[in-house]
Amino acid sequence: MKFIDDFHDFITDLKVVKFSAIAATIIWIGSVIIALLVGQLDPAGPSYDPAGFNPAINYISDLGNQDLTPMPIIINWGMMNTGLLIIPVSLHMRKILIGDKSKVLRKILANVSILCMLIAMVGLFFTGVISEDTGEVWDKLFPIGYIWHDLVADFAFTFLLIAGILISTQCILYSDILEEQIGVSNPKRVRIIYVINTWVLVPVFFYMFYTVPYLWYTDNFWNKLPWWQWAPVWEWLLMGSLSFWLISACVLTVTQINRELQK
Repeated sequence: MKFIDDFHDFITDLKVVKFSAIAATIIWIGSVIIALLVGQLDPAGPSYDPAGFNPAINYISDLGNQDLTPMPIIINWGMMNTGLLIIPVSLHMRKILIGDKSKVLRKILANVSILCMLIAMVGLFFTGVISEDTGEVWDKLFPIGYIWHDLVADFAFTFLLIAGILISTQCILYSDILEEQIGVSNPKRVRIIYVINTWVLVPVFFYMFYTVPYLWYTDNFWNKLPWWQWAPVWEWLLMGSLSFWLISACVLTVTQINRELQK
């Protein structure tokens, strides 16, 4: 029990949380950009990719596929480390969301939000561990009737979406989160951006990404519009929106910590 308490005190230390937030932001953005460049500049093939990595026809996870890039470890490493580094940030966000004097409902919303964040980070971590290549082995060794890589990725996407909606909602319901806890100079602008992103863009991109593939097998008006069929594009848009709110949450967390350290 002492070890657990000491470990909890360590990962919730303000300096550790601040380092984790900054490191997660740099690692995630850096790994995606570098993985894209490596995949794009790599010669075509040997798989179905005709001209290097192309976001219009290649999924994000294809950056972790050795058939499409010579260095799949880049994006897989980025997912694993980002998932781990966001855990201390998530635990600190709970403190920000609850505030100093909270009612039961607010505590419940905060706890549910952070639980969703933690599940999403576990999903992101295992999306890197069970890459497309590793997932093919898992599918043969441990068949569950569903693709292992897709399963953990679905957990990451779904619970990040839920966490984003819950956290942005709390920023609206409880004004002290942005004004008093974090000290945002223009909280109204932050709320508007959060609502547009987490309430509108993320759900739309999520719906399109998980719906578009099934339109290929239907004979209707939408199937005649090719841009509705670009499932990889919708996934990239979804990942971009989720990354935006996740990184902004890290920035706000660092802002709150800097303010607290100055007291």
